[in-house]
Amino acid sequence: MGVTAGWPDFIFVGPGCVFWLELKRRGLGRMSDAQANIASHLITCGFDYLCTDNVNDAVATLKDLGILRSNIEVQ
Repeated sequence: MGVTAGWPDFIFVGPGCVFWLELKRRGLGRMSDAQANIASHLITCGFDYLCTDNVNDAVATLKDLGILRSNIEVQ
């Protein structure tokens, strides 16, 4: 993943949801115009979407959506 310009790095399918995740380098990553346009489109279509530079935020969101089990921890 992460090879098509503008598309999020990851897609997760969980119970009752499709979640798109864009991971950025901590403190350095910015969304390109293409990424912002696709993010807006996905959100408008009703998908869950997150762009973050924090793996803990990503894991917490995956847990909240039921995609990861609640007992998963980031080391």
